[in-house]
Amino acid sequence: MEIVMQHSSEQEEMRAFPGPLTKDDTHKVDVINYAQNKATRCSQNDALIDKESARLLWDFVVLLCRQNGTVVGTDIAELLLQDHKTVWLPGKSPNEANLIDFTNEAVEHMPEESGEAQLSFLTDSLIATIDSLEKETERFRELLLYGRKKDALESAMKHGLWGHALLLASKMDSRTHARVMTRFANSLPINDPLQTVYQLMSGRMPAASTCCGDEKWGDWRPHLAMVLSNLTNNMDVESRTIITMGDTLASKGLLDAAHFCYLMAQEGFGVYTKKTTKLVLIGANHSLPFLKFASNEAIQRTETYEYAQSLGTQPCSLPNFQVFKFLYACRLAEVGLIAQAFHYCEVISKAILTNPSC
Repeated sequence: MEIVMQHSSEQEEMRAFPGPLTKDDTHKVDVINYAQNKATRCSQNDALIDKESARLLWDFVVLLCRQNGTVVGTDIAELLLQDHKTVWLPGKSPNEANLIDFTNEAVEHMPEESGEAQLSFLTDSLIATIDSLEKETERFRELLLYGRKKDALESAMKHGLWGHALLLASKMDSRTHARVMTRFANSLPINDPLQTVYQLMSGRMPAASTCCGDEKWGDWRPHLAMVLSNLTNNMDVESRTIITMGDTLASKGLLDAAHFCYLMAQEGFGVYTKKTTKLVLIGANHSLPFLKFASNEAIQRTETYEYAQSLGTQPCSLPNFQVFKFLYACRLAEVGLIAQAFHYCEVISKAILTNPSC
């Protein structure tokens, strides 16, 4: 059978996968190379609805393998912002939009001008800004000279002197200080990732969690990066924020992006028959018919994640995933790869003996 089907696409796909993946027998370099190859193919596949997020899932497996199953929020943030450093915040046309540049590099949508013209424009703008700030600071100082604290505070907020406003408010009363902080936060565009982190630090679920995935809102990645890089002790709000962000992305049809969020929230793997489950196989929609849902690639992707997690200090096994490994073993046998199928059965048996809940 193996020889008869040796040129079939299904057998070639299964031969390329280095499974079954076990911490003791599989070298992580083989898994990294496989995942990198899959990530590259995702980037080149225009048939995918969200090929960047499909690649992100494989890149995450690579990161986990390289760091032996242990990552922190800033590691994930760096991964999320890779090739997504500059984010334009909508609400205006792209050329007029507010820009956040995470690399301090020049934004490239501006029309080309000569070096001398650009320098002149920047110099004139800087001088005008400095003159305006000096004028408003003098007004702020003058109001305080006459003891008009409330007027000085209002003037500072109105003209963007937030440093002076916050310092003055902090020396007045807690209610005023809270009002100034709220007004400062509300002065930012609602889809600015800074809004996300400020709302999170205030113990509230950020608006980004229910609005991301919308073209008018902007890229979801910087918002998730902000959450993961600035985790507080309020684990309940943080977890609900990330899961809700995943639910929102899923409702927009961005399944790979949603599953990435669920993995970040450490959402457990469920079963196919329970439709309220958020995650069964990574990158696969369990509302589809079973055979279309349980594709070889979905099983392989999930197994690479399980393997990458097992490289950490804590033993890792996904109980609900073992049945899909058995299904994969049956498919291996059907295409003639009997030895590989038998090896899968050995690995599954060991997992069940170690964890009877499998």
